[in-house]
Amino acid sequence: MLKKIAFSHLVIAVLVLSFIIGFAVFVLSGATTNRGTTSAISVERASIMSAEKRSCQRYGTYASISLLRSEGLLTFTPEYNSVVIIPGAHCGTIIVGSPSYQSTSN
Repeated sequence: MLKKIAFSHLVIAVLVLSFIIGFAVFVLSGATTNRGTTSAISVERASIMSAEKRSCQRYGTYASISLLRSEGLLTFTPEYNSVVIIPGAHCGTIIVGSPSYQSTSN
């Protein structure tokens, strides 16, 4: 009985956290200023990095966005950031970045 209660609390906590992160990304991505967009990129990047860290801890490797989503580690499709995974020691190397905001100066 206690395990069922603990599991249900965990499920509720995950759902609430997913909602908060999703809502934050939604609100920030709809901003019309560069500051809002820059903040949305940062929030999205932090969420992706968190999911990647959990993937590394669980499976010993970083994962693609689609795999993170199918495993339930990421609850949204990133709008601004992309992920590059370079295989290597431990979990490999991960690069999360946004092509949306690259410098226009050459």
